[in-house]
Amino acid sequence: MSSSFARSSSVVLLLLGLSAAGLTACRRGDAAPEVEAHFGVFFGGQLQEREKVPLIVERARQTIGIRLEFASAPSAEQSVRWELEKPAPGKANDGARVVAYGEAKTRVGAPVLDVPLAFESSDRPGAWRVRVELDGKRVLDRPFTVTPANEAPSEN
Repeated sequence: MSSSFARSSSVVLLLLGLSAAGLTACRRGDAAPEVEAHFGVFFGGQLQEREKVPLIVERARQTIGIRLEFASAPSAEQSVRWELEKPAPGKANDGARVVAYGEAKTRVGAPVLDVPLAFESSDRPGAWRVRVELDGKRVLDRPFTVTPANEAPSEN
């Protein structure tokens, strides 16, 4: 009889442990909703993710940026930090790099956050990288190539 009591106790403890783990996971999900982070060119309300982006400085012609899409709208404001690593102004082949930083905040109840960015007149074509953090957690880190404005991108 004592061995069946021990098995029953083990089953109850196992179920309690699983329940507690499930509650913890639910609480973590509420604190940081799942998010998809994208980088690309804004066009007609959409964000076109591209591997190659033409260096067009005029915002009226092209706006690049970051889009965060939440599985459920945030219930609290969250900090968004981004950085663009890019070739330094100056000689084309010197290999020097600079990083531009920025910050934004999510809006309570808004399931999408768009962060428009722009090229600067001193920016150069070459290998770039975008990184995005949401409340200190990296949600995007990807390279892309900036091409001269007169080169048509090979992908849409």
